[in-house]
Amino acid sequence: MRFPTILAILAFLFTATPAGASPKDELHDAFVKFLAAKSFRATITDLGKGETISTLEFVAPDRYRVASKGSTQLIVGDAMYVDINGQLTRMPVPGVGKLTAQYRNEAFLRQVEGGMTVQALPDESVDGEPAKVYAYTVTEPAKAEAKTWISQRTGLPIQTDSSGRFMGVKSSTRTRYSGFDDPSIRIDAP
Repeated sequence: MRFPTILAILAFLFTATPAGASPKDELHDAFVKFLAAKSFRATITDLGKGETISTLEFVAPDRYRVASKGSTQLIVGDAMYVDINGQLTRMPVPGVGKLTAQYRNEAFLRQVEGGMTVQALPDESVDGEPAKVYAYTVTEPAKAEAKTWISQRTGLPIQTDSSGRFMGVKSSTRTRYSGFDDPSIRIDAP
């Protein structure tokens, strides 16, 4: 047996996914790792207009900062604060903590994955970071087509493009993720 062939076999053995892991299983593992992140940043861009819709910061277990079109909202547990004329004011939004918590738990992930079909695409890179790429369709909570790039180094999402309809409005967005487990991301109630 030639030396390059042995190297190729060893490379495959150490980079291959577990036997029988489907693209759906691989994507699930990345989503589970995402749910375990202690913090992250996300920038959401309207692909049709090429403009940033909003930026989001998250700190576990229940803190969010969302900035969009000159406005900022903070969610800290069950409290929501809205920027009104430069002043963060608490707004009564019953159930806001429960609403946001659903997106950060594995039960919701399982619900979304129930009707999901996933296809592995050829690897690509995002800003020089090698990534595994998956195209998928979800039917819950609304039907959407998506493509996600998962970092080969961290196993976390780098980017997700999605398109679909929500409340009758068609949209195509790109979400770019960064700052996973960054201790400098802090969100405190005013």
